Amino acid sequence: MPLNFAKIRRVLTDKFWGNSHRQLSGSTDATILHDSHLSDFLHLTPALLAELIRTLWSAIFLVILGLFLTFNIQWSDQRWKYSGDDMKPLVDLGFKVLPETDKVFLADLFMLTLLVGSVFFTLFMAESNRARIIIVRRIFWLLGILLFFRTITLSTTTLPSPKNCTPVDTGSFWFMLKQGVHLILGGVKACTDNIYSGHTIFITTSIILFRVYCKYPYLTYYSYVHGTTGICLLVATRLHYTVDVLLAVFITYAVHSIYFFIVDLCIEKHFLHIRRAEERLGDKELYQRIGYIPNMFNVSLVGTVRWMDGLDIRFAMEDEQTVVQTIELSHHRQQVLTVERERKAASNRSVTDSQHGEGACENDSSSPHHGDDDGSSTERHLSLTITENALPESKISSSSSSIQIGTSGSTS
Repeated sequence: MPLNFAKIRRVLTDKFWGNSHRQLSGSTDATILHDSHLSDFLHLTPALLAELIRTLWSAIFLVILGLFLTFNIQWSDQRWKYSGDDMKPLVDLGFKVLPETDKVFLADLFMLTLLVGSVFFTLFMAESNRARIIIVRRIFWLLGILLFFRTITLSTTTLPSPKNCTPVDTGSFWFMLKQGVHLILGGVKACTDNIYSGHTIFITTSIILFRVYCKYPYLTYYSYVHGTTGICLLVATRLHYTVDVLLAVFITYAVHSIYFFIVDLCIEKHFLHIRRAEERLGDKELYQRIGYIPNMFNVSLVGTVRWMDGLDIRFAMEDEQTVVQTIELSHHRQQVLTVERERKAASNRSVTDSQHGEGACENDSSSPHHGDDDGSSTERHLSLTITENALPESKISSSSSSIQIGTSGSTS
């Protein structure tokens, strides 16, 4: 008899979470009534508790990947030690441009200060505890993914040390685990911990944190200078080759870009039921003529990021009425944009016609009105009535129950 996994999951969920539902009361704030043993014990709502548990999973993921990376670093040193190849450093352009310095602590100092500063300011400026949990979870997931990629590159190719170095020893599991902790804390330095740079991962991640979450542009600009200095010190101290640093910057930026782009896709898919660009255009034939992508790529990746970011938890908090009104607001906004585009296109056509016909332009300039045959201009308005509980209180005032969206211009 096959197992009914859906039924088992429902039973376990009811046992763990208890019965919970959402009750709306005249405003956008939702009151979540719950009867959950664990959430009652911790004095937390089930939604917030789910966010914390998801964050715990991300922390475990990061710790496991970090320790596994240290094992691969130690094995890489041993492969280099017993390879019998020449141990001279590779030719590197950065080594010729930047003079060598033995002050290795400077590179660690710039990396740690930027990392701690970015995390502190980001969490301090977050608007709520839920936002802080989301930010921490994103940091854990993204760093874990980057360390996983780094584990692969270290395992496949071993580069010689950029400077004179003594390889670390390997031994039993517990010996390597203890030495791995020292590698993480900086007490032990490996020789072939090269491609790609772990220091640059943290530096680039810190800059992205300022870029995404910081409201003060001058702090973001300072992070660019601070991070660039730290990266130059990595090459000057010969901790990494220049290629290690460049690859780390590109890969870190790419991973963050893909992650946040998929977050946007998940939101569009949930609220607007959009899965790809051809659905936005409304013309599949045009999309295929230009893009020619018959089958959607990386469908599973969208669902993975949706779970990693906890979007399913936050989607469940939105009631059906809010979702419907969000869709209506989006459709009306698209209509306003269409009207605006038509007005600009008509204006451009009138300018083009006036340039090609000088006589017509003179006649038009002598008349008191331009544009329509009757010499009048009209104003287009789109009015959308939205109840107060359709949008957050920060978006609309308590005394206003409607939003007027309008564009004005001459008709062609």
